[in-house]
Amino acid sequence: MKRTITIFVVVAMTCLLTWKFVQSDSHEQPAPAMDENQVILVEYKWNGESHQISLADLNAAIAELPIYRQQNYKSRADKAEYLEELIDERLKILRATEEGFDKLPEHLKKLEDYTHQLMVEKLTEAEVDAKVVYTDGDLMAHYQANLSEYVEDEKVRAICITLDDEDIANETLDAINAGKDIVEMAKELSEAGKLANGPGINQEDPGNTGFFTKAASARWSEFIEAVFAQEVGEMTDTVFETDVNDETFYLIFRKEEHQPERQQEFDEVKDDIERTVERTKKRERINDWVAEITEKGKLKTYPGNIPEPPQPEEAETEESEQ
Repeated sequence: MKRTITIFVVVAMTCLLTWKFVQSDSHEQPAPAMDENQVILVEYKWNGESHQISLADLNAAIAELPIYRQQNYKSRADKAEYLEELIDERLKILRATEEGFDKLPEHLKKLEDYTHQLMVEKLTEAEVDAKVVYTDGDLMAHYQANLSEYVEDEKVRAICITLDDEDIANETLDAINAGKDIVEMAKELSEAGKLANGPGINQEDPGNTGFFTKAASARWSEFIEAVFAQEVGEMTDTVFETDVNDETFYLIFRKEEHQPERQQEFDEVKDDIERTVERTKKRERINDWVAEITEKGKLKTYPGNIPEPPQPEEAETEESEQ
């Protein structure tokens, strides 16, 4: 059969590139909404059969894209660019259909599998998601029954100077003991590029470790234990030496704050509790649902009918006989 393809980008494309919403004056009636289905952007023929792409088709195709891609097609020019992609896609589909690719058994099987997957998803939404109900009282009850799960660990904060040169570390400690403020010392060393990559390596606030827990870092466990053992305001009286990944570091630090372990308030953890309760409710509903359809289907199972796989010796005998 002779194939003929004729594509006309209709004058209505002008609408895509120039349309605008006109706001009426305060004394005028608002203009009627545009019927995007009537705005034809493309007409083409395939083997004598006419096809069209309307403004509604274009906007619907863009709306089906992932959100991050939709952001790329906000302007008129960008929409016109995507129209070219849509035309190419429509023509390729027609060509593939003409070749009979829409009837390939393997494609039909995949289509059937995907259709079944979508059916089960919709059924699950109706039988599980839509039937899961919980109240604030349920959330509070879960919180009260699991208070130990919502305890914030104790935390500390320190000013720490971490160096990888022992001589500089000793000179720094001597300067601090002579009256130099440890915070100012950390800033000067940071500006000089002498601070090592470790606790206190904070470009915006040199020396400040921020709050951390006892489990913050296994590599710096010796430093963490030492800080937790200090009193607030206490500073190391000697250079603290520690090995991390076969590298030796020299630290000088002062404990600034200590926040004890505390029970988190319900409002602080409500979102986490809601996710947990929702998951639990869904699991319970799924179990009930499975029991319902199992009962309805008069399910009987015969796992004993599954044959045992041949033993290695038997398999070798069968292969030799063949």
